[in-house]
Amino acid sequence: MTSQIKIPPYRIHVAIPGPFSGPLGYCHHSPVALGARCLVPLGRRSVVGVTVAPGPDGADYPIERLKPIGAVLDPGALLPADILALAAWLGRYYLHEFSSGFLLALPALLRKGGGAELPVEEWVTLTVPGVAILPDQLKRSVAQQQLIALLQDISTSTVRALRERGFSRGQLTSLVKKDLITIQIHQDDQPIAPTGTLFEPALELNNEQQLALDAVNREPYSPFLLEGVTGSGKTEVYLQAIERCLREGKRALVLVPEIGLTPQTIQRFQSRFQDRVVALHSGLSDAQRLSAWLQASLGQAAIVIGTRSAVLTPLPNLGLIVVDEEHDLSYKQQDSLRYQARDVALKRAHDAGIPIILGTATPSLESLHNAQTGRFGHLLLNHRAGGMALPGVETIDMRKQQHQNGLSERLLMRVADHLADGNQVLLFLNRRGYAPSWFCADCGWMADCVFCDAHLTHHRQGYSNICHHCGHREAPRKSCPTCHSNQVSAMGTGTERAEELLGELFPAVPVIRFDRDAASTRHKFVAQLERTDLPGPAIIVGTQMLAKGHHFERVTLVGIWDIDIGLFSADLRARERMGQLLTQVSGRSGRGERRGEVLIQTYYPDDPIFVPLKQHDYRTFANDLLAERQRSGLPPFGYLAVIRCDSAFADRAEARLQQMAHYLLSTKRVRVLGPIPALLSRRAGKHRFMLIVQSDKRSHLHQSLTPLHQHYPRDQQQVSWHIDIDPAELA
Repeated sequence: MTSQIKIPPYRIHVAIPGPFSGPLGYCHHSPVALGARCLVPLGRRSVVGVTVAPGPDGADYPIERLKPIGAVLDPGALLPADILALAAWLGRYYLHEFSSGFLLALPALLRKGGGAELPVEEWVTLTVPGVAILPDQLKRSVAQQQLIALLQDISTSTVRALRERGFSRGQLTSLVKKDLITIQIHQDDQPIAPTGTLFEPALELNNEQQLALDAVNREPYSPFLLEGVTGSGKTEVYLQAIERCLREGKRALVLVPEIGLTPQTIQRFQSRFQDRVVALHSGLSDAQRLSAWLQASLGQAAIVIGTRSAVLTPLPNLGLIVVDEEHDLSYKQQDSLRYQARDVALKRAHDAGIPIILGTATPSLESLHNAQTGRFGHLLLNHRAGGMALPGVETIDMRKQQHQNGLSERLLMRVADHLADGNQVLLFLNRRGYAPSWFCADCGWMADCVFCDAHLTHHRQGYSNICHHCGHREAPRKSCPTCHSNQVSAMGTGTERAEELLGELFPAVPVIRFDRDAASTRHKFVAQLERTDLPGPAIIVGTQMLAKGHHFERVTLVGIWDIDIGLFSADLRARERMGQLLTQVSGRSGRGERRGEVLIQTYYPDDPIFVPLKQHDYRTFANDLLAERQRSGLPPFGYLAVIRCDSAFADRAEARLQQMAHYLLSTKRVRVLGPIPALLSRRAGKHRFMLIVQSDKRSHLHQSLTPLHQHYPRDQQQVSWHIDIDPAELA
């Protein structure tokens, strides 16, 4: 007698990686919590997915035809309901694969099926004598006094966290021998309630800061644009708003644009708050990132500081979100799921009914428009904290200057003067490498990338020519392939050459370089920052990573080596970015006791862009751009998407976009420009074309674009394409 196979009675919907517009259905012998991970069959392999609510057609498929779940990896929900809802919205709004938002919310080790348990750690706890002792009684060791005082404030901590604060294993061992602390190895996954208790008192706020802080209330969804000139004390407003949040037993999420800012920000927050602060960014190992993520999701962290993807971190009882340097391009993901973290943060704050602060000296045009039309509260800090004056700004007409590799006599003289006074000088040059091209002086030939429509950049370190778009590198040619001349050499100046030149001109002064080569990791970046803290004059030279919120107290001169390329870019946002960059870099000058100055080298000193920026009037500059955008119906007065298509065969890519253009125009809801070649028309061997799709209503844009995934497969006939909603750049 044959027995019938019993079909598991529960239908489970799982978001799994792949080109699916909704969850896939599986069956299981018992219910599974929404937000848990499952190992499920997909074709001939097994993949990790996340259980979610059913899609529109989820209940129609016969359960007897569903495959059973291979294994349930989590006993309960790993992603809470608010993150599941936000992840589902991400896929819908940015028109990407359904699972993308759910998987983005998980650390890499969890996406691979790893365990979701905090690692076993060494925990430090005070003994009864340790609680009772006065720190001053440890007369022979100031460090031990500080350690006991800290533990008496925070009760318990991990050895790892204490080591991060600068305490050594030897100091801990000494306290163990004195029976003042115990160190035990165990796993602690219990939530820790925020307190808002401080290590050091908050700074006194000026009137503008106090008004801004008072405006950030705890009413349902309150978005604020905190627009303050560089050095106006925006961070202190963040800190005191977070203190209020923590005292109410709630938690805070702080987004920063670059991992380079994270160590400075964490140090400042840890020196202020006794509550636990954790970091989430790409500079962490997978294990470190998982540990920090679990601490946040289990409620052991009061403050999470992170870069773009941290916006999806689960945080129980979230009470405040801060987005620092909200205008920064780094908040926009440029591949895969092309989301804008600032906008996702606004959506998360809206859904949670909590305040969100967008802080910057140079607001994006979208945020400024929202503030001016009343959608955001507009908090203004028009003066530097402590009464420091803004630096004077002037342009140097390069047409009338002698120069060495682009460094003018006028700027060189001012550099020498400031160094002689014992100050630091910052020189901004947004070109890394030794020189932007490898050039033949006889016929004008330049070394190009064989895979991209771009020149190769020469790097003296490693002596190679490198494409900064695809990573291709080759040895520099010693003779010209066109005219066979031996007069080939590096042409132009990058940060590597600038460092060499400045070292020759000022041999007694350290030159500290900041770019993706000299500060390629978080540790290298921190090491360079520590060099800027050493006494005596110094020259700091680097790319735009210097413009992002760094506080160089002894910099009194900022020199902008070359900015003219931003005047002529075809990119929609090029002039906006140029104005933001000029303002941000200029703001590094004169942040200490001495007033600073800024010199901008340009061949176009009469360009109108410089008029308001020389007066530190970014708002007038931005309002002029807003007027231009309004006339053309461009964001924020209209809505934009870009469809990009690439293929090894240019005609196939162009033909695919031509088909899409016909379809989109037939909807009569959108305007379409293209197909046109991308600004970089060939990259990594692929020809690249794009459609620019524009509409006066966001709903019309989405209604027109959504069906494209049904009509045109993402990858077919060696052609691939993607949609970029609210593009940050067209290049």
